[in-house]
Amino acid sequence: MTTHTQLKSDLHHLLSTNDQLTLAKQYLDDHCPLEFGSHQDVAHYVVYYRHLLAFFADGTHCGLDNSAQFVALCGHKEQPDTLLLKKQDGLHIELTINRKGRLGEQDLAHLDDVQIETPLAAMQNSERQRIWLSFVNGIQTLNSAYTGCKCFTAKDGSDYVL
Repeated sequence: MTTHTQLKSDLHHLLSTNDQLTLAKQYLDDHCPLEFGSHQDVAHYVVYYRHLLAFFADGTHCGLDNSAQFVALCGHKEQPDTLLLKKQDGLHIELTINRKGRLGEQDLAHLDDVQIETPLAAMQNSERQRIWLSFVNGIQTLNSAYTGCKCFTAKDGSDYVL
């Protein structure tokens, strides 16, 4: 049996994660803007040849204002599982799309998470290290030669490894 307190707690958690996803989409608008419109209003992302297209509920579509910011994906071009964008400063933004995810099933574009890559201060061994911050989960994932890599398919079909 679910208590009133538990329902209230679950609702608060859901609202806060939805707010975090809203902030993530605002971050996308700031760092990887569309030719027109907002990531808030995107209903579906598709990769067409080497371009990322954003489709809106009314059927209109556009690409990124700077098409070079789309660098890689995981999954099928028609229904990608992950999209990888590259900001002007060279750091990446990873969009996780999951129709059955906790947030993805409720989000118009089925975004389940947005993670941003943040540089980590150089260590003594001078290995390139990355830390990923999740807007939704708040999870930090250290990614280096010691912990493995993130692998994608570049828009030209080659491997794209971080």
